[in-house]
Amino acid sequence: MNKNKLVYRATKFFLALLMATILVFSSFMIRAFAADSKTEVLGKIYEFDKDNNYEFSKSENFSQTDDSDNSYGKFFISGEVSNTATKNGIPSYEVGKGGLKLFYNYGDKLLKADEDSWHLTSDKGKKVDDIYLDEKIQSACLILQTSTDGKNWVNKLTITDAFEKGPVRTDPIYGTKDVELINGCYYRLIVAYQLQIRMENRKILFINRDKYDYKKYAELYEFYAYADTKSDKNDLTNEKYTIGSKAKVAEFDSYFGEETITKNDPHYGWDLGNFFIKGYTDEVKGPDGNMVFLKNMGDKVSLYFHLNQDINKLNGNDKLSISADRSGSDRYFETPTIDFGRGTLIIRKTDYKNEKSDPIIYTNYLESNTSLDSDTMVQLFEEGDYELALDYEVTADRLIDKISHYRIFFKFSIRNGNCMVYPFDLSTGSEITNSSITENGFYLDLAKSRYLKINVKREILAESADGLVEDTRFNGPARDGVEYVDEGIYTITVTNEYTGQSTIKKIYVGENEVLKAHMTTGLSVSEINSLKDQGATISEDGTLKMLDIEKISKETNDFKDDREFEAKDEDRINSSNKNINSKKIPLILITLGIFLFSLIIFLVLRKRRIRSDGKQNLEGGREQ
Repeated sequence: MNKNKLVYRATKFFLALLMATILVFSSFMIRAFAADSKTEVLGKIYEFDKDNNYEFSKSENFSQTDDSDNSYGKFFISGEVSNTATKNGIPSYEVGKGGLKLFYNYGDKLLKADEDSWHLTSDKGKKVDDIYLDEKIQSACLILQTSTDGKNWVNKLTITDAFEKGPVRTDPIYGTKDVELINGCYYRLIVAYQLQIRMENRKILFINRDKYDYKKYAELYEFYAYADTKSDKNDLTNEKYTIGSKAKVAEFDSYFGEETITKNDPHYGWDLGNFFIKGYTDEVKGPDGNMVFLKNMGDKVSLYFHLNQDINKLNGNDKLSISADRSGSDRYFETPTIDFGRGTLIIRKTDYKNEKSDPIIYTNYLESNTSLDSDTMVQLFEEGDYELALDYEVTADRLIDKISHYRIFFKFSIRNGNCMVYPFDLSTGSEITNSSITENGFYLDLAKSRYLKINVKREILAESADGLVEDTRFNGPARDGVEYVDEGIYTITVTNEYTGQSTIKKIYVGENEVLKAHMTTGLSVSEINSLKDQGATISEDGTLKMLDIEKISKETNDFKDDREFEAKDEDRINSSNKNINSKKIPLILITLGIFLFSLIIFLVLRKRRIRSDGKQNLEGGREQ
C-alpha cells in the first residue's frame, strides 16, 4: 500500500470520528438547552380609551401578541415542560420537577420615547377591570392570578408603577408552588398601562397648552399547568385516615395556644374541612402518640384537604366568612408577620438526622387552592416527621370586634414498612443475595429506609489450640453506603421497630475455603475442619465433597491388578522385541553391503563413460 493511500484512509477515519463526536455533543447540548429554554406564551391585547378601566372582561375586540411590536413585553415560562396541549382554549403544560418560573421581559423603549411619539404616561387610577388596587397604577400594573377552575381568580402578585421601578426586567416575576401544580392550576397575567402622544404643541401667554391623545392597553396571558401525579396517586385502595381537628387560638395575633370553643362561639358545631392521608399500607401509633404511616415500595403517601364550607357563607350563614388576615404570624413555626390572606397552610419536615427544614408557607390557601366539597392534594410525603397547621380567620357580621382566629394543627410520621437492606458488589455493582460469596467486598444500600436499625457482625478464622476457630472482629451499627472489604463472614441484621420484623443476611468476603464452606453449607467451622480431616474436599463455590472409602479401596485394588497385568504384558512385549531386534542385525548388514556394492559399480561405470565421450570429441576435432 503506497503512502498516499495510507494518508487518505487515516484522514477519512479522523473525519468520521470527528463527525460522530460532533453529533453526540450536539445531541447533548440540544437536550440541555431544551431543558433550560423558555416557552413563550402568546396573549391578547385590548385597547381602550382614556376613561376606561381596562375592562377586558367586557370586550371582545383584541389582537394577538404574535406581532413583536404590538406588546410592551413578552411573557415566558421556564422549566421542564412537556405534553403541550390546550385546555378550555388556552395552552396547557405538563410540568416536571422544579416547577415553573414565570417571566415578563421588557425594555424601556416606550418609557424613554419623546412626547411626539407614543410613550408611557402615569395612570392615577386604582382599578383594572373588576380588580381594585391598593395603590395607583402609575407607569404600569402587573397582576398575576391563579384559579382552580379558570373562572374564579385570586391575586397572587400585584406590582404597581412596574415600568418605572424596573425599566428593564429579565428576572422571573413568580415561581409556581407544588400545591398548585399537583392539583392543576390556571395562571393569568394582566399587564395594564397608559400611553400618550402630543398632537399639538402650543402655548398661550407662556402657558403650555399642548394637546395629547391617550389610549390604554391591557395585555392578557393565560395558561394551565399541572404536575404528572397519575403514577403518584394510590387509587388501589379507598383506605384513608382523617387527621387533625380545629381549635380556637388563645393568642390572637400569633395563632398560639388553645381555648375551648363554647356554644356562643361562631365556630361552634361545624368544621371548615378535614385533612386525611391516603396511599399508605398500614398505620401504627408511635412512642410519642402521633400516628406513623407505613409505606411499601410503590406506595405514594399523600395528604389531602376536603373543604366542607363555602368560605363566603360559613355554616350556611351569609354573615359569617373566612376573612383575610393581613398581618398574621405563627409563633410555633416562628414565621414573620406577613399577609396570611384567607387561610395560611404551614408544613415543616424533620429528617432522619433530626434536622428541621424551613417551614413551607402557602398563604391565602383556602381561597387559592381549594374548592367547596372537593379533595385537594396538599403534598406527597417521603420518610420523615411532619408538622402541619392551617391558620385562618373567621369574621361574623363583618365587624372588627367579631373576628376570631382558629387553627388546625397535627403531627404525623412516614416510615418505610419494609425490613430490607441491599448489599452490592463493589467491583461489578450487582446486587448480592443472602449467603453469597464475593472476593471484592460490598457496600450497603438502605433504599432510603433511614429509620431501620442495621447491625453488621464480621467474623474471621483465628488460630487456637483446637485449630481454626471463628473470631468476631466487629459487631456494631451500619450506615448507608459503607464499604466492607476486609476478609470475613458478615452477618447483617435489619430490624424495623414499627413492624417488629427483622431480616438477616450473610455474606462472605475473601478466598478462604473453610469460610466459603461455612457460608454454603451452614456447618460450623469445627465441623468443616473435622470433615476435611476425614478426606473431604471443598470446591470453588464452597460445597463439600466427601470421599467414599469402600469405593476408593476397590478402585485401588482394581488399579493394582491392572498394573500387574500390564507388567506381564510388558515383559512379553520386551522379550519379543529382543528376538526381533536380534534377527534385524544381520538383515541390516546385508542391506548395507548391497547398497555399498551398487554405489561402487555406479561410480566406475560413470567414470568410463566420461572418458569415452572425451576421446570421441578429441578425434572429431582432429578430423576437422
